[in-house]
Amino acid sequence: MTANPRRWLRATFGALEAVCTRVFSPAWNPLVQLGAIGWFFYWVVAVSGVYLYVFFDTGITRAYDTVEALTHAQPWIGGVMRSLHRYASDGLVAVALVHLLREFAFARMKGKRWFGWITGLPVLMLIYVSGITGYWLVWDVLAQYVAVTTAELLDVLPLFGEPISRNFVNQVALSSRFFTLMSFIHIAAPLLLLLFMWIHIHRHAAARIQPARGLGVLVAGSLLGLAIVVPAVSQARANLDQVQATIGLDWFYLPLYPLVQQWGGATVWQLLGGMLLVLGLVPWLPRGTPAPVAKVNLLNCNGCGRCVADCPFGALSLEPRSDWQKYQAEAVVNADRCFSCGLCVGSCPTATPFRSASVFAAGIELPQLPLVTLREQLEKSCAPLAGGDRLVVFACEHAGTLGADLRRNAAVARMPCIGMLPPSFIDFVFSRRLADGVVIAGCGANSCYHRLGQRWTEQRIAGQRDPWLRARVPRERIALSWDADLGAFRKGLASLPVLRLGGRGASKPLPLPAGPRWPVPMRAIGIALLLGAMAGITGLLATSPGWRQLGQDEAVLQLSIRHATATKVECKPLTPQQMAELKPNMRRPVDCPRERWPVYLELERDGQLLYRGTHEPSGLWNDGAATVFRTFRIPAGPQSIVVRMRDSGRASGFDHVHSGTIDLEPGQNFVIEFRSGEGFTWH
Repeated sequence: MTANPRRWLRATFGALEAVCTRVFSPAWNPLVQLGAIGWFFYWVVAVSGVYLYVFFDTGITRAYDTVEALTHAQPWIGGVMRSLHRYASDGLVAVALVHLLREFAFARMKGKRWFGWITGLPVLMLIYVSGITGYWLVWDVLAQYVAVTTAELLDVLPLFGEPISRNFVNQVALSSRFFTLMSFIHIAAPLLLLLFMWIHIHRHAAARIQPARGLGVLVAGSLLGLAIVVPAVSQARANLDQVQATIGLDWFYLPLYPLVQQWGGATVWQLLGGMLLVLGLVPWLPRGTPAPVAKVNLLNCNGCGRCVADCPFGALSLEPRSDWQKYQAEAVVNADRCFSCGLCVGSCPTATPFRSASVFAAGIELPQLPLVTLREQLEKSCAPLAGGDRLVVFACEHAGTLGADLRRNAAVARMPCIGMLPPSFIDFVFSRRLADGVVIAGCGANSCYHRLGQRWTEQRIAGQRDPWLRARVPRERIALSWDADLGAFRKGLASLPVLRLGGRGASKPLPLPAGPRWPVPMRAIGIALLLGAMAGITGLLATSPGWRQLGQDEAVLQLSIRHATATKVECKPLTPQQMAELKPNMRRPVDCPRERWPVYLELERDGQLLYRGTHEPSGLWNDGAATVFRTFRIPAGPQSIVVRMRDSGRASGFDHVHSGTIDLEPGQNFVIEFRSGEGFTWH
């Protein structure tokens, strides 16, 4: 069911990453460093947020003024810091969502990878909580919209004794306590976010939490440029007695908020719950068979620790020796963290096909693909090859479909990760004259499915990581699929001199020839265009397109009631005999049943019924106050309003009735309340 979307997404990311590799270079490709860029954005938000909080006043009357003073009185410090805070927050959302899509496209959530995927979900939720609560603190018309809509969403949940929306019914009802609470949540949520971000990556060895230095400078420069060219500013001051018809909406954080008005809070919660459920089940849909984990062969393991250093997931450790051999340590596999990638096999110095034994085993191997089998398959598949362009293709099973030209006159050896390939196998191909060239086909530049396979392979060939490829192997006969023009490579094999290998020698190994690169001027223009486009999209979606929450000639009518009705059964005195029958802690002179009558309401506008409903008292025993909060968008202008309420046990009729004519202005927020002893009040 998910194969086609995943295949389409993977092809899309592959094409985009190829462009970014040409423009930024493989080391600076932003699409393969999304997680690191996310960390970078987080620290920009944290540092700028600390600065802003120093000057912020959480009071109702001072919140807007202090933000305005911060923005305009010190524009080259406060204004820039506020803009960095805003745009880095939007960038964090964008990077997190693209990172999620990319991990889904490359199926990096299956099997034991479920932990990173599942812990990423609370990271995403906390990003949204942090950003949404931050909007409350500015207290402009957008903050008013966010506060009122968020309250409507929370009121759908059966968690609160009375609707939170009643706190935003008008200016009089608003309390500074909410600003204090939002300020606390806005500080606490990023701290929790940092904790979950650490949990999210803690199973990864050598996890990248900062982008390449050059890429970091470019991203910071684009943020700063956006902050200067399109500074973040507040909208009009919030006023709960008025409703702004059109507001500039941040579509990174608030894309679902218009749906609350269109569909209702319950439907939006169902949509969110369904999305989280699907995302939570993705790692197990469909459920696959886990591959066998790596197995240590103690007869060939001397405890050198290379496999421990190279494992991307921290699944290996060195423990005291458990056999008769006189080595200090041995490698031990943690089966719960082993992803069967085989990188440990490629790092083992005993993983060489030159061993004379017909059946041999390295110090650590994958049971499903032992090296002796790989050697036999290689020799068998190379036997029928002929001509001067014979190829051996060592291909990662996640590298996708190989091109027809690459498969022609070639022997293909598949493995879980290209990092599983011991460099000695390349030497073996040329030593035995099995082929004229070797192609190492991986996932893509810096986008290894198992994180470090391509990096370790490049370093082993270049002599930067042990075990490395010996210097005698001609590098011009080796090509990396993610860093070479394979068509030109194959055509060039026939023009190379006759293959001759030198002696064993101890000369320093050489790196592979660099692949094609765009000229520096073209790359500079490409970087400027791509980063400019990303910054432009961020600035655009941060405030536009505007959202019309109210018609030009509409007003808002709110029905806000909290009323404790009379008890259904009147209190009656107890006789001494009745009291004696009760337990001592329950004896009281008067028996008062706790259950109260429900509230029945009708609201009529110009003779048409606008609302009718029965509201039960709150509490486990229906002994609390009944709460009513409803919002209606109605045409502005003069109109007749009638509100009726029944709060006793009578079968018909009403206990309280209030009627009158009102003249509403466009955007006005008109509130109908009920107070015990006073009746209905309008304002």
